[in-house]
Amino acid sequence: MLWKMGARNFKAQIRQTLLTVCIGAIGVILIFSCYFVISSITYSKSLWEEKHFGVIGSEIYPRLGLELTEAQIKNVKTKLQARNITSLPYVSQVVSVHSGNNDEAGEDSIIALGFDFQNARELEPQQPLWSTDPLTAEEAIVSFPLARQLGLSVGETMIISFDGQEVPVTIRDLAEESGLTGFRGTMRAQGTVILSDRLAHQIFGVPEASAHSMLLATDKMYSSLPGSSFFTDLIERPVKKEALSHMSMVQSIFTPPFLFFVAVSLFAGILLLTQLFNILKERRKYYLGVLRSLGLSNRNCFVIYVSECTLLCAVITISGVVLGNVLGFGLLSVNVFYIEQLLDRYSAYAYPIQPHVDVTATCWIALSMFIVFLLLACFVGRFIKRTSILHLMGKEDNRVNPSRKRLIKILCCLLVTVAFIYFNYFATEGVTDADRLNARVFGSIISWLAGIITTAYLMFLIVPWMKRASSILPHRWVDRLSVTLGTQYPNMRFSRSFGIVLLFTVLSCCLIVMISFASNVEDYAAINKKDSFMAADAYISYVDEREKDKLTANMNEVQEIVQSAAYVDAYRILVSSPDNALVLTEVTLSMNRNKWAYSQVVWGKWLGKGYQLPLTSRAPQFQSDAEVYQAMSDQASVVLVDDKLEGTYQAGDQIPLRLLKGGGKEENLIGEEMVTVAGTFAIGDDNRFNGRVFIVSDELYNKYNTNGAYKWPREPKGYALLQLNNTDGTAADSIKTLKYHFTKTAGVTVTTPGEDHAIITMIVKAELTLFSIIMSFMMLMALLGMYVIQIRSVQERVPHMVMLRQMGVSQKSLKQIFIVEGCLIGIVGLVSGIVVGRLGSEMLLRLAWMGVQFSFPYLKVTGLIIGLLIFIWLFNRFSTAGLRRIQNSRTE
Repeated sequence: MLWKMGARNFKAQIRQTLLTVCIGAIGVILIFSCYFVISSITYSKSLWEEKHFGVIGSEIYPRLGLELTEAQIKNVKTKLQARNITSLPYVSQVVSVHSGNNDEAGEDSIIALGFDFQNARELEPQQPLWSTDPLTAEEAIVSFPLARQLGLSVGETMIISFDGQEVPVTIRDLAEESGLTGFRGTMRAQGTVILSDRLAHQIFGVPEASAHSMLLATDKMYSSLPGSSFFTDLIERPVKKEALSHMSMVQSIFTPPFLFFVAVSLFAGILLLTQLFNILKERRKYYLGVLRSLGLSNRNCFVIYVSECTLLCAVITISGVVLGNVLGFGLLSVNVFYIEQLLDRYSAYAYPIQPHVDVTATCWIALSMFIVFLLLACFVGRFIKRTSILHLMGKEDNRVNPSRKRLIKILCCLLVTVAFIYFNYFATEGVTDADRLNARVFGSIISWLAGIITTAYLMFLIVPWMKRASSILPHRWVDRLSVTLGTQYPNMRFSRSFGIVLLFTVLSCCLIVMISFASNVEDYAAINKKDSFMAADAYISYVDEREKDKLTANMNEVQEIVQSAAYVDAYRILVSSPDNALVLTEVTLSMNRNKWAYSQVVWGKWLGKGYQLPLTSRAPQFQSDAEVYQAMSDQASVVLVDDKLEGTYQAGDQIPLRLLKGGGKEENLIGEEMVTVAGTFAIGDDNRFNGRVFIVSDELYNKYNTNGAYKWPREPKGYALLQLNNTDGTAADSIKTLKYHFTKTAGVTVTTPGEDHAIITMIVKAELTLFSIIMSFMMLMALLGMYVIQIRSVQERVPHMVMLRQMGVSQKSLKQIFIVEGCLIGIVGLVSGIVVGRLGSEMLLRLAWMGVQFSFPYLKVTGLIIGLLIFIWLFNRFSTAGLRRIQNSRTE
């Protein structure tokens, strides 16, 4: 019967109940939307890993040359078998493909693999394809996504284009991407094609018993295993870890902020729900008092109240779960929109974040939140058990004394402060990207949330002093009675006033964190833009003179896209500067008995007629950049110098250089040159040479090409630099066309400057968009909470206002009482919000991006504070609009 009475109360005022549900569900919606995004990112990462790697973890390839020899493969397999590590020798290249039925249905940046099925069966014993007959030279296995893009099915013809070759193959099988059938390594690819081992060796020009590299079924590096010797002629590479680094970065960037959102949403939701339960309590007091007077016990009245709250909690939780997942799907769609635009432009990293709902975890979280809300209702409803019938039927409740046990409360605040300092400035030292969800991260967020309460409480203690400070206001502005009563009310109703302080703290804190986050994102994007390389719109690396010749031969076919092209051959060499005009001191004099300090520099040869590489400075004897480039072709001693190379030189100076081979000893000297710095140039932020650069004449380049020159492993011979006719919005289509053309004709890949950094920046901007949307909901929740509390305040004060009005207090003074009280509480909340917002924004940035220098936007926050002060006054000014109506209703 008692539960039926509670249910009847729940349905009695359905409009008010629905309003309560809508307001109370906002916090739950935010929590589950954030969890939806986090679980989707985690699920997508594991799915992406399974699709494109499976058991594959690392790769071994030659330190010198492009292929592993038969002897090297046998030697490595013997060593790996001793440790029960399965391996697979394979050949692969990036190719272009198109449908045999439609030449326009084509795709570039496709990985073509060739390997022995028997070895593949040992690597992936669960894959049934490797137990079938080996592929013939006319057959291929194609991944489902690529087949859908081309509109092909089993039995149809697909054309493989690579290095000027057009090879038709018949699709024997379509395979879901899983392990080898979806393997793309660390290459920027859009699909996978598996060819017969013989055909792949033939197309890619690899000797039959050789391979490009070997895949290992282990995430551990073989060279780091106990008892193993490092491969002196091979290089080991953790391909899975490298390829997943971007996915890990996405997860590590998004997870801490969303945990932050969940924590703040839960905190603000509990505050708001507490106020809603208190309002419900005020509405049911008289009704419960009547029931008490009719003979019902305290316990029975408590059950009636809690039963109604239980129904509210259930509806709030269920609606929050459903709407939260819907909102999470929408937020994720916004993120996918940003990311997919970048993927379409570069065809680079295929890591789609797919929506995913973890039903079990969602149910457990919903149940936990329901229990928390129910306990909160029981906590608020405890007043029934300890309140007399007189208090229930009209007399005011006993007020809370904020000064009670003040010393203990202050000590708790200090303990929270110590915990926050520890977790945020000591415990986070040494935290890496792999430790985003450890106890330190949770400790930082929880201590910060506790800091909101402690900061607000400490600020609330200064209210009596603010009363004295308000006495300086002119009497013509604020009535003295209004100041006296307005500053007394916050302490008289501590729980209500403190609730407003906490909500306004959350509101101002969210705004400050959002502005700080946005400011740091802008700084991060500006610093890490890195979208320039030798004034090129795109570039192509070539490994030898043959590839360079093919590029040159096929460049005429894209003249409508490419305005001009330049070719830079480069190698590394050791250089010393006797007069110290150039700062070449990577190795100091005292190391290994070196006589001269020297640096490793890049020695480059330029071929670029018509290519516009602007010079940042020129020697006085040259009137234009064209004259400088002409002098380089005519004079062997003329050089161009990277403008980042430090020193005291100027354009036009003659500088002596020592060329060394092996170190700064006298016996390592291989040549001395007196060069003239004809000008300096900017390499750009995306420096693919990975060093300081000299551009020298052909004669000087060729002189040391076979004596002193060296390269890093897998370093290309040089770069073809492309400047396009169109660099506006149509450039993306031009890049895609170039990718397809040069993969097909020369077997090389076209890249744009700053692709990697552009992806990171776009991910950060996508996060900022989600951040802003969620913060907007949080601010809405805080505003609704303040509005609800203000309504409650006006309702509670009706008898007081009527009494004061009948005593002769003017309507203006009554309004000023509310304005003074509201502004006082708002200012306390604003000060608290500034403190916790400053600390929270730094904490959030530290947890999201380790190593990024935090900068607080003081100027923007100052403007925000001024705006919030105006908002506080306006909010309290217009919240008193109902006072006149209340006064009239009581005096008529």
